[in-house]
Amino acid sequence: MIGEIGSFGVRRGGHRRYLLAFCAIIAVSAAQCLPSAAQVPDRASVGDFDASKLPRVPGAKDVFASPATTIFVSPQAIGPTADAVEKALTALGWQKYAAPNAASAENPTMKTMTLKKGSQALNVFITVAPAQNNAISVQYSAVPLKVDLPFTADAANIEYSPDRPSLSLTSGEPVEKLLDFYRRELAGRGWFLWSARANGKQAPGGPSGTLHDGGGYAYFVSDQSPKTALALVLQKADAGKVRVEIKPQPISILENARQVYLSRDNVAPLVVVSDLPRLPGARDTGKSTAERVSYSVPGNVPATTAAIKALLAAQGWSFYVVPLDDRHSTWLTFIKGQQGLSVRFTLSPGRNEDTTDQTTVEYVADRLQFAPPVPDDALDVVFDEHRPYLSLTSGGTPQSLREFYARKLAESDWELLPDADIAAKWPNAKLDPKPANGDIAYFTRGNTRPLALVLRASDHGRTLVELKTPFFAELQSVEADGDIFGLPVPKPRRNAGGTNGGTGREIHVQVQASLEAVLSFYRGALSARGWNEDAPRSTIGPDEAVVNFTFPEGTATLKVARQYGLTTVSLIEKITKPKTNGVTGGGSVNDMLQQAQQMMRAAESMPGGAAMPQAPAHGAGDSVEPLRPLAGGSAPIPLPETARDVDFDGEDGTLQFTSASNVKSIAEFFRSALKQSGWRAKPGVINNANMAQLQFAKGNKDLSITVMKMGPSTNVNARGSGLQIAGAKPDEPAQKNESRTGGAPAPSADDLIVEESAGLPVPKRHTMSEGTQTPFRRELNANVPLDLAAVLEFYRRELGNRNWKEEAKGQVVAADRATVRFASPEGPAVLKLGRKGNETTVTLSLKNPEAARKAGILPEAGKARVMFGNIMPDEVSLTFNNRAIKVAGNAGTKAPDGPTLDLAPGKYKYSIRTGGRVQADEVEVRSDETWGLMIGPGGVLALQAY
Repeated sequence: MIGEIGSFGVRRGGHRRYLLAFCAIIAVSAAQCLPSAAQVPDRASVGDFDASKLPRVPGAKDVFASPATTIFVSPQAIGPTADAVEKALTALGWQKYAAPNAASAENPTMKTMTLKKGSQALNVFITVAPAQNNAISVQYSAVPLKVDLPFTADAANIEYSPDRPSLSLTSGEPVEKLLDFYRRELAGRGWFLWSARANGKQAPGGPSGTLHDGGGYAYFVSDQSPKTALALVLQKADAGKVRVEIKPQPISILENARQVYLSRDNVAPLVVVSDLPRLPGARDTGKSTAERVSYSVPGNVPATTAAIKALLAAQGWSFYVVPLDDRHSTWLTFIKGQQGLSVRFTLSPGRNEDTTDQTTVEYVADRLQFAPPVPDDALDVVFDEHRPYLSLTSGGTPQSLREFYARKLAESDWELLPDADIAAKWPNAKLDPKPANGDIAYFTRGNTRPLALVLRASDHGRTLVELKTPFFAELQSVEADGDIFGLPVPKPRRNAGGTNGGTGREIHVQVQASLEAVLSFYRGALSARGWNEDAPRSTIGPDEAVVNFTFPEGTATLKVARQYGLTTVSLIEKITKPKTNGVTGGGSVNDMLQQAQQMMRAAESMPGGAAMPQAPAHGAGDSVEPLRPLAGGSAPIPLPETARDVDFDGEDGTLQFTSASNVKSIAEFFRSALKQSGWRAKPGVINNANMAQLQFAKGNKDLSITVMKMGPSTNVNARGSGLQIAGAKPDEPAQKNESRTGGAPAPSADDLIVEESAGLPVPKRHTMSEGTQTPFRRELNANVPLDLAAVLEFYRRELGNRNWKEEAKGQVVAADRATVRFASPEGPAVLKLGRKGNETTVTLSLKNPEAARKAGILPEAGKARVMFGNIMPDEVSLTFNNRAIKVAGNAGTKAPDGPTLDLAPGKYKYSIRTGGRVQADEVEVRSDETWGLMIGPGGVLALQAY
């Protein structure tokens, strides 16, 4: 059951206390002496409170008794008396509370407590009374309640003020019941639930507040307090408890809440995956958690896929694919109402999708940022959960589907947007023409979120439905956002990637802007680089444009097209002549340091230089989402609850995962969670909306975490001794009779088609590929879901075709790992393969010593080189290996003209004072490596150059 509570603070002077005791003694002798008016509460404010009827301790003797105040003496000491009084009052339903944020200290000569029951509050004062021969005096006094707030019956850790609306407590009741309880109880006290949808008092019925994954919240208003609102915040805590807080807020907060509501994304709670149906013959794998369910069934992937689609369709789930994403045969996505679901399949060891005799099925709840209505008979659903885009076919007519969407969108506060309003808000709006065989309608919610609903009847008796951002609301201009492999990329973008090889470069970009804006950007950016547009061979249309370019070294083709509400870009460069700007000292170093300079300048927006950034304010840029720790994580550090595809290696001390949460939310989670675990944060260099670098130390352990926005997801990479677990081994096979490479399917010819990253080969069948490149070294890191032997064979063949010669020295080839060294035309290279789960990990690195020698950055044989640079205009001093080094302004940014050290391989500490604080770190350099330490406004960034 749920009950009620309160809290306050009381001050009592010693003289007044003794005077009251003295008056009580006189009263017993027949004289009248009541407590002062300041001590007698208004009768109306305490209701039927009668202190004279409250319990006494055994052996007590009354000194003075009245409904407002009662005093008695106890034969026991202060401690036992206080315990007995509290126990007796608690048995009668009184709940103990403390004043908010009040500090308390033990006093052996005095005890006080405050309690509340219903709309009555009580102060208990226990002390030594000299007037009673040092007997223990107990005084009950009524406490007037200016503001009465209810406690739950099971409330604990209660803090309450009877003078202002402030309450916090812990309850074991579910969030939904707590919202209902406070709605009912506060209404009885004159406070009424406020509705963001109605922008006023909530009508009877309907939800009692807003639920979310971490708890819930609600706002209340009162006619008696027109300038104040009450904010009720419920936050899930450990052991199934809920933290309840009620605080006063200015009434203006409701207007902000109204705008947030109108501009909100989907806030529906995640689907409870444990409640979802399972296929016949399901056998639990023992790997299920609260966030995901895992079971295995007999059969191959095609049969399991068909069965899952039918099973979930019967429950109202619609299968969909993501626009422009590769189709995954082992990964399905579904939508039902405002909830999302991913279903993933894992194969029997050594089998592929068709030959596996056992398939593991995993349900994972997905957060849908945008969740539009989907008709029950929808087919061919294409849906992007991160932005307003949906397309499908339905058996309804254009008219019936328009009515369906108008009704369903209205349930989420979308309203029809008339053409006149469009013309007023977007004076130059270009409206889509109404289809001859269909209909079009515009909707809006809030101030800046229009939607276009386009309906087209087909020849097959079905209607094509498309819900998207209308053309007039798209961005009509974009900005430069750096380069990928030297080719320009605009912002804001949804996704981007590319390849770089000896015969040319290629990039692919998806941009949430109009085709005209993207095309204008590339024409200007490429013209500024000296590229000439070949107009006769170019075609420009409303939904697609192809523009050809020429430049001294070759040709390029730019293709820009509208697809699924996005503008897609393909820019392919073909080199037909050797580049004239060969590798030179200044130019190469400038290219090598461009990445460092760009990353360092990103730190300029962080106030205080290297000082640790504070948590960003809500509503400023990307908001900070409070994240709870992921249950059942295998890593030695806490992970956020939104972590997905976690890859932890305790032997190497590495950790990787992806998350739908933004960079700021994940960074704040680690700062808070690791601090609670005893980790000390060190100043970071980069902290912005797209990337954060975090450094931590604990004893002799270190930890480095990089959080980076990659398209719709955020990638997290961590490494350090803090992640290493003694005795950790590579992933063991699931069964003793399986090989360590078991579980990887046999490769097909299509799997082994060659793709490139940083000019290095990677099999087409890969789950991750990341390439880095400077004029002096290239490196590829990839995960390939194939057998290690097949991947090794692929690289031996492909590298051999590139005239790389395999060396016998240092070669290691085993079932679960391989290290092979090569001599390439550019220089030495190393291929390292390993196993993680059912994937082969690939690290392929290549050095170009001749380019490093010409650039003047090649270290002495057997040594390592450290170069220092400074992108700021003034000279800066730092300490490196206990040695003060001064770096001139702009040194090392265009040529190796900054200080340089050749050192023995090892770890070297460095520190710099910036922003009034000292940033300290260390860099580990190995033989024949060159590292650059670049100084910027946020501190020092270490990058390997060779």
